Amino acid sequence: MPRSNRRLGLAFGLAAAVLAVDQVSKAVVRGAADRLPWRLGGGLRIELNYNSGISFSRFAGAGSVVTVLVGAVVAAVTVALFLAPPRYRAALGIILGGALSNLLDRFRFGGAVVDFLGVYRWPTFNLADACIVAGTILLAVQVLRVPRD
Repeated sequence: MPRSNRRLGLAFGLAAAVLAVDQVSKAVVRGAADRLPWRLGGGLRIELNYNSGISFSRFAGAGSVVTVLVGAVVAAVTVALFLAPPRYRAALGIILGGALSNLLDRFRFGGAVVDFLGVYRWPTFNLADACIVAGTILLAVQVLRVPRD
């Protein structure tokens, strides 16, 4: 299999893994909702929230507009996976998995995503959000790094 195709497979594998781990973690938290919140020490807490907006609950209540925008991001990242140089595909796969998982939540929970991780006074977030941020940072590092020939 050509190297570029392997990286495409890796990207979709990473997307599937992020989607699965995030959805399982949300199911576990939702199943424990009657026993939450948990204070884990070090400022870490587990508490169940449904966020109908985007990061930091901005545009909460915007409903289907946010869902359509997230769908557009999923479509754009999917297209980018095929068009971008292979070295960017792992990062794009991680971003895609997080975006897909949050989009799935929006369809399942009336336009909201399940958020459950809190650190100190930071608003709650989920593993998909963390993967989107990590994938974006990785992508930025790769874009700024000059490739070796």
